Amino acid sequence: MKKTSHYYLFVSLFIFSHLSFASWGLSDEQPIKISSQVQTIENDIRALPEQHFFSSNDYAQVKRLLSTTISQQKKHAEELKTALKNYRQNTDEAHWLTVEQNHQSLNSLNLSKQQLLKLTDQITRDQLTGFGPYGVTQFYSELTITQLNIEYYIHYQIRSFKNLLRDLRISPVPIISVIFKVLCVFFIFSWWLRNSDRLIKDFKKSKLEGTNKPNLLIRGIWYLTRAHKAIAWLLLITVTLRIISTLPSLQHLIFLEIFTWWVLGGSIAVSFILEFIYRNSKHNKKEIITLRLASIRHYVWGIIVAGVILQISSRTLGQGTIYAWINSLVYLFFVLLTVYTLKQWRTIVFNRINHIDPLPVSIQWAARNQETFLISIIATACAAAWLSWRAIQHSVISVLSQYAAFSHALAYLFRIEVAKQTEVSREQSNLVRIKGTAAFDYISPGSEDSVLIEDYAKEEMTALSRYLLTDSPAVCVLSGERGVGTTTLLKRLLNKVKNAHPLYLNCPYDGYSALLPEFAKQLGLSEGSTERDILQHLRNSDTCYLLAFDNTQRLVKPKVNGLADLMKLTNLLRRARKSHRVVLAIEKSSWRFIDRARGERLLFDLVTFMPKWDEKQIGQLLESRITTTQTAETNEKTPSISFDGLVLPRQWDEENLTEEERAKNGFYRILWDYSDGNPTVALRFFRLSLHRDKDTDAVLVRLFRAPHSDDLEAMPKPMLAVLRSIVQLEIASPEDLCECSRLSMAEVISTLRYFQSRGYIEWSDDKARISDHWFRHITNVLHRQHLLVK
Repeated sequence: MKKTSHYYLFVSLFIFSHLSFASWGLSDEQPIKISSQVQTIENDIRALPEQHFFSSNDYAQVKRLLSTTISQQKKHAEELKTALKNYRQNTDEAHWLTVEQNHQSLNSLNLSKQQLLKLTDQITRDQLTGFGPYGVTQFYSELTITQLNIEYYIHYQIRSFKNLLRDLRISPVPIISVIFKVLCVFFIFSWWLRNSDRLIKDFKKSKLEGTNKPNLLIRGIWYLTRAHKAIAWLLLITVTLRIISTLPSLQHLIFLEIFTWWVLGGSIAVSFILEFIYRNSKHNKKEIITLRLASIRHYVWGIIVAGVILQISSRTLGQGTIYAWINSLVYLFFVLLTVYTLKQWRTIVFNRINHIDPLPVSIQWAARNQETFLISIIATACAAAWLSWRAIQHSVISVLSQYAAFSHALAYLFRIEVAKQTEVSREQSNLVRIKGTAAFDYISPGSEDSVLIEDYAKEEMTALSRYLLTDSPAVCVLSGERGVGTTTLLKRLLNKVKNAHPLYLNCPYDGYSALLPEFAKQLGLSEGSTERDILQHLRNSDTCYLLAFDNTQRLVKPKVNGLADLMKLTNLLRRARKSHRVVLAIEKSSWRFIDRARGERLLFDLVTFMPKWDEKQIGQLLESRITTTQTAETNEKTPSISFDGLVLPRQWDEENLTEEERAKNGFYRILWDYSDGNPTVALRFFRLSLHRDKDTDAVLVRLFRAPHSDDLEAMPKPMLAVLRSIVQLEIASPEDLCECSRLSMAEVISTLRYFQSRGYIEWSDDKARISDHWFRHITNVLHRQHLLVK
């Protein structure tokens, strides 16, 4: 039974290939002249202008031509029927020539009718292609023409086979060549089927198992191997048809390739789509996955079948009444399939709807009518469309959120919105800001017990470990902005080392001369030890040291010969000759000066830079520093601060969060954006955002007042140079600033007094440093003025 069905399928495709072959006007014989009436209709159609320029007379001319074409179709159909009857009685060339002429004339009329139907008005087109009396009449007329065409193609095929046998008797070489090529193709195909599994396993072992992230080409090839047998069958049939079609009498078989690609190519596409959907399904429930795969399978196979039917009918019958009827049936099929699919998904769709709040008014109506007869289908469609649109929104936001520029743009919009609300709330409420050290009671400072954000600087930690946690000597540089976490990373490295004795040294402000006594003390020597004593100890010691020098920028001054202390330290460490490992932590602003001053002459084994903290890491850090209070009744710990009343714009990817959670995430995004990935700056302004309600004594978060001054932007370059020197020196005396900026002492003191009056700097033991409050604003200005690299 299965073989019989395959036989009928092959015969049907074979006949349809001849239909498409003849409809395209391909023939190995001399072109046949069509009748004069048909030629006149063709010429009149070519004489028509473009449809965009049609007038009422042109539409009337189209109707007249259409009426003439339909009448000529009936006439030539009768003539073709008579010619075929005469040919059955006498199969000579004269009668076949008459059949060919009538057939070609009828085909030309079919094409003319198809063109005129496109040019005519909608009312006439609907009458001739619809289900009314005119449409039914045209249906039977086209059906009669189709029957005559099938009879013609049968006779045509018989004549083709006779020509093939005649050619075979004259010269069998072309047939033998085709058979040989087909056998070669079958040999390759059978070899692939026998060895494909082994080759695919070898490919997987060599290309996929040895790497974590194979390139796109390797992954694409591996994905194609999931349907390698179907692809092999498709290629076999395609190549075989192309070889056979090289014979003059069988060249029309090439059109069977179209149907092969529709059927086999469609099945391959279905398997790939289902595989992709299954692998990328976000739901773990088996029934949902099964239903999703079944729905997709129904639609894809429906599209494939509809495409085959429409293509066959278009190329054999033309786009006339029968094609319009088939097209209507295809639309009806997909409507019924959609109704069936919506009924299958109704329960799952509304179960998801019930867990979402708030809902639009239209979706609330859909939820109320989910059980109503007939209306339930419309309600399910509305709910499914809304869920799909919502999923697309979440996917778009999820993808865009991976880019820092998009997150910065959102944070900017949030900041504007929160700033408006904050100004209103400050005018209408009795909030007072928590000042000074009291803010540390709610947002704790950093300590040895603070939670570490393990995801931060993973790659930098791994890179340093390759040099510092081995047995080979190494001198590395770790550079980062002030407050980004360089000291914490150094201590993590020291805690990880197993094959060396770790030593941590914090460079003093007084330079290399003050560092030596501390270095000697850490090595177990007396504080009065000289550089020679320290070098001798490092050379003769049986202990291998991992030396971490923090704040090494204190040995650097941005002036001529300002690297002398740093060069003394590096020379001392390099002359130790043992397998000691050294890491120097230098602020990025000072490292840029070192790099430009020394270039390739200052050689280190590795120079790595601390990255900026991303939004997620900043959020985790801020969340970990919020102190908690324990209630006596429930014995539960609750945060000591609240985000109530801080309303931020709703985002597509945060619809399932509470108002406080959404406010918290939005505020963390604002802090991350303002701090530019610096956790110390983010924590400072988080504390500046704390306010106490005088009535309830609750601690609430409101938007901080970011420092803003146009004076910095318009400041003269010499004054900005003084600011840059303070940033690079970390803490600077007026004498140091004179040497670095080449200004007089009077100019420096006057500039420092100007900075102090505006709060830009703070004083410590007659030395100036950038205030924490203005640090980010000042570094941003210097960066925009190309005076500093953040």
